[in-house]
Amino acid sequence: MGINIFWDNSNIWLVGRGVCEKKEPNDEQAFRIHFEHLFDFAANKRPVDYAFLGGSEPPHNDALWKRFSDLGVVVEKQERGALSGGEVAVDESLHLAMANRILDCDGPQTLVLLTGDGSGYEDGGGFIKQLERAKKHGWEIEVISWDAGCNRHLKSFAEQHGIYRSLEPAYEKISFINNKRWAKKV
Repeated sequence: MGINIFWDNSNIWLVGRGVCEKKEPNDEQAFRIHFEHLFDFAANKRPVDYAFLGGSEPPHNDALWKRFSDLGVVVEKQERGALSGGEVAVDESLHLAMANRILDCDGPQTLVLLTGDGSGYEDGGGFIKQLERAKKHGWEIEVISWDAGCNRHLKSFAEQHGIYRSLEPAYEKISFINNKRWAKKV
């Protein structure tokens, strides 16, 4: 059964920064995710058939996005809103990629979602709706998130219908503090 990873980069990074603030106070500005280690954590020693990452610009940092591509991850970047400065359509690009993958695969596989965002479900959309669709088509589901920022409905859905994996126990393996602490070996 193939593994398909869908990664909400902004959510994982922003909530991770909050976790850093509690674990390593005053270092949150230098907090970074070790992409390869997090990818390996998500894969969990299983071969990955497909991986998709949704993120936003800025940063206009080709080296950052290239790191994901080097891991074999399809990267889709969205521009931030001109007026709000907030993300526009990142979640929607992930939802579409998930739905397309569910429909395009010959048979059920495993969908691994890295996010804590559960918004939109009450309106008939969002990540939980995509997980429901995956289950309806026979897929296994896993949600990987920071407990500190995981929507309670998303976490509950994953625990009832699949697997929920917390990032906090892996904090020192999947993150580093720039110029201060490197990520521990996986």
